[in-house]
Amino acid sequence: MKSRSYPFIAYFFLLPILQMIVFNQFGLGSQLVPHVTLLFLIFYPTDSDQTLYLLVAFLYGLYLDILHSTMGLQAAACVTVAFFRPFIITSVFGKNYGYVNIRLQQTSLLALSAYCLNIVLIHHLVYYVFGVSSWTQWLQIIQQFIFGSLYTLLFLIAIMFLLQKNKQ
Repeated sequence: MKSRSYPFIAYFFLLPILQMIVFNQFGLGSQLVPHVTLLFLIFYPTDSDQTLYLLVAFLYGLYLDILHSTMGLQAAACVTVAFFRPFIITSVFGKNYGYVNIRLQQTSLLALSAYCLNIVLIHHLVYYVFGVSSWTQWLQIIQQFIFGSLYTLLFLIAIMFLLQKNKQ
């Protein structure tokens, strides 16, 4: 096991706990909660095996489902994000995703924001569409998707901005 794997193992377990203890308190209503746990999927090493990343994303989503009682919604959303991440990286950064490592110090906040926006939109689309019990609530799905995505994106950008400033 590489030494650079240790922080990601810690993030795997600590981010969901931080989500429950800290970030769930920032929720606006019962459905509008910032999903800062996406930071794990965003910063997972891009040069790792894609199959392993899909498996880790599934286990991470399952862990989130157990903690938040979301019945597989997080697992489905996390695996979908993991599947589309190489395409997102290629479209945002314009390079082969295997050679791009996303680091706070070396990546502009604008590029990180565009990358995060795509990740959040995919995650929230799957999360809210599969989470609805009836298609008669389509307006509620769209509303939760839009506002939830914006709320999560604001938190992610704020966290990355603070971390980027601390690293400099």
